[in-house]
Amino acid sequence: MKATFLILALFLSVFAFGQSTLEIPAGERIQIGYPDHNNLAITLKNKSGLGLEVSTVNKVSGEQISGFGLGPTATATVSVVPLGLLEIKNASDKSVQIAYSITESKPVAIDENEQYVSFTLRNETLKSIPLIIPGVMNPNLSPQSNSGVRLKMGQEIKYRKGLSTRVLLTVDETIKEGEVVLVGELLSEVLN
Repeated sequence: MKATFLILALFLSVFAFGQSTLEIPAGERIQIGYPDHNNLAITLKNKSGLGLEVSTVNKVSGEQISGFGLGPTATATVSVVPLGLLEIKNASDKSVQIAYSITESKPVAIDENEQYVSFTLRNETLKSIPLIIPGVMNPNLSPQSNSGVRLKMGQEIKYRKGLSTRVLLTVDETIKEGEVVLVGELLSEVLN
């Protein structure tokens, strides 16, 4: 009961004031959802020097829909599908703070027969790499970081520079479960 009240109170504060800050205790996870709103986009700003695990989960089955790692001081925008909740996990041994704001996203159709693959996007470079994963999230990969994702086959991952974008990768059967994809290497191939 206490957690439900906390989540609803947080949503009321976000809708009233635009942005809210939340503390996640060490080793804990929180879920954010709004029961009467089907198409949410949530912008997250990690205000700590520690990485967080972010995922969307089906609020009926509890099954993970998508996920990624949010690096220290990184920002990402996540679309939360109907029947979805946003889950943020702090696996560290210290409390962290995260700021977030909520907007409305475009509806995304879900097909239960779609195939998904879990893999890691590795930014092996010394610069941040801004990405767009349409309909899922817009992560900014921190230097020397890993972001775990679970994406459906056919999903595009785009590189964003200013107002222009380029397709960096399309998820297909060549990406194996648990594989590490070197984003900096892919980016240099796409830009050359």
